[in-house]
Amino acid sequence: MPEDDKKREQQAKSDEKRRSGHFQVRLDKQLSAQLQHYAEQRHHGVINSALQTIISKFFN
Repeated sequence: MPEDDKKREQQAKSDEKRRSGHFQVRLDKQLSAQLQHYAEQRHHGVINSALQTIISKFFN
């Protein structure tokens, strides 16, 4: 049992470190379809890469 507690504690610390960079958004159907199309055309369907590219271009 003590090993389980250590694992949970380590996981909790890791989760807390990541939490500042985590966010979720809900997109309407039209915007979601446009993002999917962009991802398929430029990033082989990988939405996260497409979204990162869009955000980086927006802020640069």
